[in-house]
Amino acid sequence: MFATILFGDGRMEIFNLNCKLINFIHHLKEQCGLDFKDCVDLMDSRGQVMNLDLKQHSMDAASSVLADRRHYVLLRVCRDDESGGRKYISLLNNNQSQPELTELLNKVSNLNKEPERKVRRGRTQRSKNTSFNKN
Repeated sequence: MFATILFGDGRMEIFNLNCKLINFIHHLKEQCGLDFKDCVDLMDSRGQVMNLDLKQHSMDAASSVLADRRHYVLLRVCRDDESGGRKYISLLNNNQSQPELTELLNKVSNLNKEPERKVRRGRTQRSKNTSFNKN
């Protein structure tokens, strides 16, 4: 079982999913030249974030979170000081050639912000989150 991780200047690396998640994440950071203190995550081609930052110390198998033979984009997870949510930054450097990736990243980052409030006829309403997954 393996997954392909996209990062850097069009780089692809194949990673074994038959290991503990804690070891997978450690090896991922090492192979991609990241600091071990960095918080990382992966996003699949549908825009779904795998939430690895919440499972970084898990002893579960990496294959329990990631699908076999799939491609994932490596993301850096940052805390947004204004909203307290998460912001995702792609570590794939050629985003300009993939506008759909940039759009997915913006949507994923915006889902973590507090919903905007709209005033309508004297009442305050919360806007609904919309799904961004493409089938």
